[in-house]
Amino acid sequence: MTIDVQIKDRVRLNVNSDKETYHVVLDLSNSDLTYSVGDCVAVYPHNDPELVSAILEHFGSTGDEIVTDRKGDSYEFQDFLKRKANLLRSPKALGNGEHVLASLISRNDLDPQSFSSLLSPLLPRFYSIASSMDVVGKEMHLTVVINENPPNFPTRFGTCSHFLCKRAPLFEPCITIYLQKAKHFYLSPESFKKPIIMIGPGTGIAPFRGFMQERILKGAHENWLFFGERREKFDYYYRDEWQRAVQNGQLKMDTAFSRDGANKAYVQHRMLEKSRELWEWLERGAYLFVCGDAEKMAKEVDQTLHTIIEKEGKVDPRLYIKNLKLENRYLRDIY
Repeated sequence: MTIDVQIKDRVRLNVNSDKETYHVVLDLSNSDLTYSVGDCVAVYPHNDPELVSAILEHFGSTGDEIVTDRKGDSYEFQDFLKRKANLLRSPKALGNGEHVLASLISRNDLDPQSFSSLLSPLLPRFYSIASSMDVVGKEMHLTVVINENPPNFPTRFGTCSHFLCKRAPLFEPCITIYLQKAKHFYLSPESFKKPIIMIGPGTGIAPFRGFMQERILKGAHENWLFFGERREKFDYYYRDEWQRAVQNGQLKMDTAFSRDGANKAYVQHRMLEKSRELWEWLERGAYLFVCGDAEKMAKEVDQTLHTIIEKEGKVDPRLYIKNLKLENRYLRDIY
């Protein structure tokens, strides 16, 4: 079930960085929605208004025309373009244009309805929730980086990330969301009795902020976080929170900032540096969580884990990791 909520706060986490990452707070006070740490939220974005305007101009449209989508639901043309249509992917029926607008310009035989019938729906984007409801109350926190599209896209930035971080107004219930419950990536009751190891470079750190809020609240103090980004001065997300937890003896933290030194360092390098201690934590029953990029980071972290187990434990890493997974102690949220 979808609900409409408003953004009550939005703060850039890395001022002066060469990329933009924001802390976004959604207000849940007018809803019955409840979430747990590890859950994700689906956000329905709005398309870039400049792209919408360009399409309306192409048709000489006021935007008030009524069109129906593929399911037969009716909308005003402007609203359909804004909230319902995928304007970044050109359907085959529009030819070989780089995107919808380019394809449309090459065709002169379409009216708003026939054009609308060709478009696929604008799908939601999923974000890990960066807060514990037991701590923040009727709020939901997100950690959102503004994605940049390839040069041949009609818009420079990612549709949903730019919408959440830049275009969506504050204090207006214009953010349509629904909750996706975690099927496996969560803190089980048993995990609060054990240490946990969290590996979350970039915005992969988001769920671990919620994990830490909840574990601190419940007095589970054996927590180890590996975090990586570009530059420590600009891209150390939630630095004050992590440092406070470290000083209070609630968190052990290792960081890797890839552009600060002559040699690039990533979270897997920090894991290798602490291989003996990491192995000891696993042998004491630690739960291992990984969140972030599936294409490269997660694979390299997994390979590093194999190396550490073979080096420190002198056991077959494949069998050891298989057992970790069977015990639900090696959990990943990768994308």
